[in-house]
Amino acid sequence: MEKSDVVLENFVRGTMEKWGIGYDILKKINPKLIYAKISGYGNEGLEEYTNKTAFDIIIQAEAGILDALGFKEGPPRLPIADYTAGHIAAIGVSQALYYREKTGIGQFIDISMHDIMFAINIRAQAKEFIPLASKMDVGGKFLPVYNQYNTKDSKKIVFTTLTENQWIRLCENVLKKPDLLKDNRFNNIITRFSYVDELDKIIEEWTSTVTREEAIKQLDEFRIPCGKTLTINEVHNHPNLRARGMLCDQFDFAKWGVEKATIPNRLINFSETKGSVNAPGPEFGANNEEIYCGLLGYKKDDLKKWKQKKII
Repeated sequence: MEKSDVVLENFVRGTMEKWGIGYDILKKINPKLIYAKISGYGNEGLEEYTNKTAFDIIIQAEAGILDALGFKEGPPRLPIADYTAGHIAAIGVSQALYYREKTGIGQFIDISMHDIMFAINIRAQAKEFIPLASKMDVGGKFLPVYNQYNTKDSKKIVFTTLTENQWIRLCENVLKKPDLLKDNRFNNIITRFSYVDELDKIIEEWTSTVTREEAIKQLDEFRIPCGKTLTINEVHNHPNLRARGMLCDQFDFAKWGVEKATIPNRLINFSETKGSVNAPGPEFGANNEEIYCGLLGYKKDDLKKWKQKKII
């Protein structure tokens, strides 16, 4: 522990303390230690929550994410809480390391998945900031021209006009309906909030006459923010992801019975320290020798005994 910079754990509160390796003990061994704890409801708070075991589905439900995304039945389709908590933890550790570099002081980082999910649930917060939202189903539509639209070839596109200039270009150049600009229902963004469904019907009158590619071409031409609603199969062939080197498909997954698989490349691109994904990820126990023998000073015979006893 004297050699370590960071400890990261995601156990229920009190678990590490029960094992005798909680932060209060470890910081006596290494005062400069950064100790990051990820948990469902945080280390501080009401015991009825902080003492609970929590997984992604529970946190998404308790933070209103399932409701905000319109999931009235079934589980979430993506592990948003798990994935986001790891990223927030990495940011927190980076900040703590920078603080330590300046002050020489380590610290404890308390990360609550519930806090994070509440922070990104802007639909719930919108109820207080946008009066109209409080009258509507939080999982429904309330932004004008902010939706998926069906095209002639049975595909979908998305686009929006969040600025007045974008709205004007949409009406005049794409929809070919300049009269909408004079319609009292649509002549400013505030009034358009009350006619979301009406606007969507007008827009789909146009999208239903063009293919997905034709619609995107026209919207791009007049600088209307837009995109294609891609399937999970289509996104693997996204030209910009491939151009940025984001699609790593060079690894052999045959031992897991997978003929070919694509995993994401690095998410942060530095000018000086490029970084790369050189392996698909270690298997369980792949770093045992490096850690137990290299870092902790045990012998290979010790590892062999522990394996035989199924300790590791």
